[in-house]
Amino acid sequence: MKQYLNIAALADQLLVKRSTLYAWAEQGMIPHLKLGRLLRFDPDEIERWLQNHRREGIQASASPRQRHSTDNVDILIAEAKRAAYTVRHGKPDQDRATRKGEPNGSV
Repeated sequence: MKQYLNIAALADQLLVKRSTLYAWAEQGMIPHLKLGRLLRFDPDEIERWLQNHRREGIQASASPRQRHSTDNVDILIAEAKRAAYTVRHGKPDQDRATRKGEPNGSV
């Protein structure tokens, strides 16, 4: 009789969490057998599945990427702060429930 892998064995083999395997099986992303509430995996099918999902390494581009100066990073951070800290959103340390930013805590 053929030996099938259980969820723990396959998780150890693929170095993924068991919850990930459960999600993949539920989504139909990984070949599996369902025996009642138990999942089992055919090692040969898993090997084929892995081969079909193999990706070759990303080739380096002809020209190396240019690094941005720290001036650009500072500008990006300032723009992100302006976008996140608007009048509508308030400041991150302001407690909207009690309006602690208001005088006397009144609304």
